[in-house]
Amino acid sequence: AYEIKRQQIKGNVAELGVFQGAFSTLINAVFPERKLYLFDTFSSFDPDEAEREVRLGRCDKELVNYFKNTSVERVLEKMPFSDQCIVKKGLFPDTAVGLEHETYAFVSIDVDFEKSMLEGLRYFYPRVNAGGAIFIHDFNSSSLEGVRIAVETFQNELGTTLCKVPLADLCGTLVIVKPWI
Repeated sequence: AYEIKRQQIKGNVAELGVFQGAFSTLINAVFPERKLYLFDTFSSFDPDEAEREVRLGRCDKELVNYFKNTSVERVLEKMPFSDQCIVKKGLFPDTAVGLEHETYAFVSIDVDFEKSMLEGLRYFYPRVNAGGAIFIHDFNSSSLEGVRIAVETFQNELGTTLCKVPLADLCGTLVIVKPWI
């Protein structure tokens, strides 16, 4: 966040996969002057995608049920600058309709599953300004392997190597930095 500010990277900020808003709260706190788009169903995962991931053995039903414990109100009450938050409730990328010309300096994607991760990358990467960053949660997770598959698929679609920086944190976060061209 501080590097994005120091470099004066333009654009708003977003989180796809908000759950209870713990990380969104941090994003809102360090970018108080920017709109924060909150993309989530606020009711767990897309049932069809969750069923597919369970069937593939990439998660269990307990994980799916765990993420039902959220609400828009619960998230917004945590935000230090809630007036900057724009809730986009529903299934992504449908919730991004009308935002085709929006640009971003920082995006967090924490959706756990392959299809949603790939859709998130397809939407956000072209809209992240040079020098901006996308955080990908669970990239090196041993149980949510669809995240890594989605990143590799997206990289192959682009036909280039993404500027990737893996973090040595508990959930194997990956940072993708949009290169200066």
